Amino acid sequence: MTLMKIAIAVLLTWYVLGQIENRDRLVGPNPKDDIPRAEIFGNLSGDWRAGTWVFHCDVTAPDPSPLLGAAPLATLHASDLEGAFAAGWELRPGFLTIARGIQLSWFLIGAALWGVLLVLAAVRWRILLHAAGIKTTVGNALRLCFVGYFFNNVMPGVTGGDVVRGALITRGLEQDRWKAALSVVVDRIIGLVALITLAAIVLTYGLLTAGEKAPYPPYLAQGVFIFLGATAIGGSAYLSQRVRDKLGIERWLPKLPGGSTLTKIDNGLTIYRHSPGRLALAYLMSLPLQICGVLSFWAIGQACGASLQLQDDFVIFPVVQTISAIPLAPAGWGVGETLYGHSFRLFGSSFTLGVAVSVLFRLTTQLGFGLIGGMVWVTSSQRKEEVQNISSS
Repeated sequence: MTLMKIAIAVLLTWYVLGQIENRDRLVGPNPKDDIPRAEIFGNLSGDWRAGTWVFHCDVTAPDPSPLLGAAPLATLHASDLEGAFAAGWELRPGFLTIARGIQLSWFLIGAALWGVLLVLAAVRWRILLHAAGIKTTVGNALRLCFVGYFFNNVMPGVTGGDVVRGALITRGLEQDRWKAALSVVVDRIIGLVALITLAAIVLTYGLLTAGEKAPYPPYLAQGVFIFLGATAIGGSAYLSQRVRDKLGIERWLPKLPGGSTLTKIDNGLTIYRHSPGRLALAYLMSLPLQICGVLSFWAIGQACGASLQLQDDFVIFPVVQTISAIPLAPAGWGVGETLYGHSFRLFGSSFTLGVAVSVLFRLTTQLGFGLIGGMVWVTSSQRKEEVQNISSS
């Protein structure tokens, strides 16, 4: 399974590299009769997001003037192409041009918002730990969140570090180890439900105000609403003692293969039905937490020059992050880039820009904060005990 997951990550990375545009180009309007869009390759200089850029056409390329309706020039200024842009032409910078033009101010805003998210995540996890009868401080919860981010970089999925976080929180516990470890699962589920809730709110608003033309692909809205509805109904039924009694879960669960372990897992999850207030508080706290996550992604997109609307990111980010949580590749690398690339293209931007935003976002939130978590863990006085705890778990 490990080799299969590595193979999937490699294949997705290979696919992404084949899709991104490495060269700057001018792309013509959408033609009719499935004719490929005209492309003019060259090198872009200046700020491509403003009207001060210069496009240097490849010297080996044909004269672009017949296509653009411009004077036969090898060097094109933004002002030279006003008529061409009005006719549907687009400027598409290559991946390296996007990377060179990152705006530091927007990037720092995105990183700061992710830091706020981590603090709120630590507070939410502490609420769930207390609901399970496990006492800890916000500081310790925050430390373990950072350590979990460090391990995310070597474990499959964007939630791989949660396994380590769940193992570390059980250190020193003789009882309630399963409850402590499974608090991480509940924490992640609540976070994903809150994230999809934001997408559902934006999709609902779009559907109510769009008129005859749907603002988003129907399958996207259907998937979000089905996921949210199934999670709400399934979670309520699972925690309902009345439903559990009718299904006889307590009777047949111990009889299954691995029944003892399954019973411990069941007990660790169902403990939260006795603390509905804290469960609701954790969910409500997840909403501003996830809003910080979307705003962080949007700010990093602005740093890269993304032109998507904020409401579009409130749909794209929850869907992609939820799918990326499937443990297919370390930190979701390859999976996220593929999905973000296609999502940006779907919403009127380019695949390359989606990949660029995804790479910078992951380098910041996964690798950057993960390195901080690694330093926190290496310098921690509890590291030796925690290594033994991870190994035994």
